[in-house]
Amino acid sequence: MRRGLLGATLLAVGAVTALAVLALIPPAARPMLPGDAIARGEALEQALVAAVTKVRDPAGETWAIAIDPADVNAWLATRLPKWIEHDPSLAPFERATTVRISAADGALIVDAPVGPEALGLVGTLRMPVALDDSPGAKLTVDIGATRIGLLPVPISDAGWEVAGALADELARFEARYPERRLRLADGRLVEVRAISCEDGRIKIRFATLPAAASGR
Repeated sequence: MRRGLLGATLLAVGAVTALAVLALIPPAARPMLPGDAIARGEALEQALVAAVTKVRDPAGETWAIAIDPADVNAWLATRLPKWIEHDPSLAPFERATTVRISAADGALIVDAPVGPEALGLVGTLRMPVALDDSPGAKLTVDIGATRIGLLPVPISDAGWEVAGALADELARFEARYPERRLRLADGRLVEVRAISCEDGRIKIRFATLPAAASGR
């Protein structure tokens, strides 16, 4: 009887140890910041502003960009903190400065610290993202597989408050910009038409519309 109890205890200890090891081993593919993060973060910001404000066909023009997730990570780590410092209303986004993303077929892979900082645990969340250019289409972001290190965990156990925060931000964005349109200083409208994720890049299609545009 004692031998059986000892065996069960050893199995339980072994299982707990294995789970702890899996949780502490970060996934091998976790994205790292590029060595020139400051320059790349600034370059991404400048390129986006230039693309959005570019003089285009007065009758309207559709255009697209492809973004390297490494550039997004560089911007989050180096430029977002400066924006938050400049505008305190952006403080809720402070946790995003530690997030690292990558792109896979049809999804964003989001990595961020979870739990007590001293443990150094990293949570990974797969978020399928889709937006097509059909009339009335809505941006959808689903919560897929989650893990801490190499250990699969339920979303409720992963400390992923960021998932709920992202859903809230998307709802606010959709409510404020139901047509996903932003008005430029000269009155033109820039509309987000489609978003898709591929291995190693995020593709976004826009339309720049004349100031008097209403509807598609």
